[in-house]
Amino acid sequence: MIVKMKKLDLLLYHREQEKFLEELRGLGVVHITSEIPMESAAVQNLGSEVQRAHRIATALKKTRKAKGAETTAISAASAADDADVSAILTRFEDCELKRDGIEQELTAIAKDKTTLTPWGDFDPQSVKRLAEVGVFINFYAAPQKKFDKIDRSNLNVEIISNVGDTVHFVTIFRDDAPELTGIEEVRLPEASIKALDAKSETLKSEQAAAIAEMEKMAAHIPAIEKYRDERFNSLKFEEARGAMTGEAEGKLLKFSGWLPQKDEAKVAAFLNDFPVYASFRDPAEGEDAPVKLKNGKFNSLFEPVVKMYALPGYREMDVVPFVAPFFTVFYGLCLADAGYGLIITVAAIIAMIKVSPKFRPIMALGAILGISTMTAGVLMNGFFGHELTAFERFAILASYRGEQGMVYPAMGLSLVAAFLQMFLGMGMQVYMQMRDRGFFAGLQPISSILIASGIIIMGAKVGPGATFGIDFTGFEVSGLMIGAALAAIGHYNIGLPFGIGEILMFGGTAMLLLFNNIDKKIFIRPLTGIWELYNYVMGLLSNVLSYMRLFALGLAGGLLGGAVNQIAFMLVGGMENPNYASIGVVGMVLVLLFGHALNFGLSGLGSFIHPLRLTFVEFYGAVGFNGGGKPYVPFAKVER
Repeated sequence: MIVKMKKLDLLLYHREQEKFLEELRGLGVVHITSEIPMESAAVQNLGSEVQRAHRIATALKKTRKAKGAETTAISAASAADDADVSAILTRFEDCELKRDGIEQELTAIAKDKTTLTPWGDFDPQSVKRLAEVGVFINFYAAPQKKFDKIDRSNLNVEIISNVGDTVHFVTIFRDDAPELTGIEEVRLPEASIKALDAKSETLKSEQAAAIAEMEKMAAHIPAIEKYRDERFNSLKFEEARGAMTGEAEGKLLKFSGWLPQKDEAKVAAFLNDFPVYASFRDPAEGEDAPVKLKNGKFNSLFEPVVKMYALPGYREMDVVPFVAPFFTVFYGLCLADAGYGLIITVAAIIAMIKVSPKFRPIMALGAILGISTMTAGVLMNGFFGHELTAFERFAILASYRGEQGMVYPAMGLSLVAAFLQMFLGMGMQVYMQMRDRGFFAGLQPISSILIASGIIIMGAKVGPGATFGIDFTGFEVSGLMIGAALAAIGHYNIGLPFGIGEILMFGGTAMLLLFNNIDKKIFIRPLTGIWELYNYVMGLLSNVLSYMRLFALGLAGGLLGGAVNQIAFMLVGGMENPNYASIGVVGMVLVLLFGHALNFGLSGLGSFIHPLRLTFVEFYGAVGFNGGGKPYVPFAKVER
């Protein structure tokens, strides 16, 4: 849910500013607002220092990780006392600049060596000395065909080398340089290969020294992080200071902020210690309050997924509890392989043990998605692209051959999931519209639900003589005739009559024509309603069909995994009678590893992206989700 906020407005005596902000920061619950852009030199300098220290600390961590060992030469406390962190940052930047400059020089040397290699190792200065006494040498490179067309009768030409189809040659002359049509002269570097190699070795030594110096600085990571956090706290303090505007010739300071409603009493007690005038109030209409989400352990794991799009607005519903179960199920249906799910689950559980507490929620989310994938794999009887007979009794979503051809239960489930999530979204929109704009504003999304329900009932009618739109009598799960058993108990068929569908569809249409765009006049609404009806029906069709990807991705991944298995076992005589004693076992293992790794990677990526699309496009569209909420960030001291 979205935590309810209170707006705090106060006036403070100017001499209490420093003490007030310091103790307010210790309280750590007020989100400070300011309409004045922070452009002071102090804020800019502190922001620059924070970014600088963070970048260097991150770079040093990567360096330390690459070395494969932790550097513990200086503890956080001693480093902070004994080292001038600002000097360390400057020294790191100097070494970094030197390392990068040398890298550019080495790249240029390598390019020069590539240019010189076809000509051999010679001293370019000797060419200059010959030119001083009137003997000139020009260097050329030309394709063999062009070289053969050169009239060499009056030229002194020497071929130096042939590289592929290219001829490298020189012309030696005393007076005017010969003109070779269509052939460009090669300009060589003014150093020999030997000289370039010597320079390269010197530069590499200097680069290694710079890198070694940077690696030693990894011992100062705790001090740099402490320096960064101190500067960050100072930055926030300066921003808070700037957010306080002067009144009454600067004697009073005006201050505004947001706090959770539950913390109002605590903040009020805190303010009693200061000479302030303060008021607490609910957010006004249209006021942009910060958003703080509060969810249970399971739902909170999906908050990063929702934040990939946007936080809900303060006056919107928290969509996280409604996204979490659907996203979990959708991911499992898209991957739908018990073997792949087992890998994800085991890897996530191991990672939860190894990683820092900061990343454990992400690993827990991975474990949940892995369990969902294993469950879907059992229901669809898929284990690394292979069917397991042990799963058959549970495989209620596995495809099978019926009397009229192949039957795909997962396809039907995808359509059911589509209407469930779409109806849920429409219901949420009904609630929000009625809550915020009144009863009549919620009638348009209600009409959408009625129209869709009517279309479903009418569309499910089977045969010209059928009276039921939806007949549950034939409902079965994995061979169990549940619908027929219930009908036998009650002695009548179970279903929804076709007429109900007509009533719902036409009644919903009439409601949509009358109650769309309630801010417009009543006689204009039927005209705008026709356009709304057209957009809704077309959008509903495309949105529902979009959910077929849940079935299609699971089916495609299973078929590709099965194809990998078939190709691999062909190397040992086939899947029915494999010869594991043959040399083909090596190839079989390689094909299985590579093929399933590729399938796992592609399917896993698609299984994350497509449920995101269904959430952010179809579901959010049904909800009428706008988003754009700004996160609640209380003024507090950072301590890591």
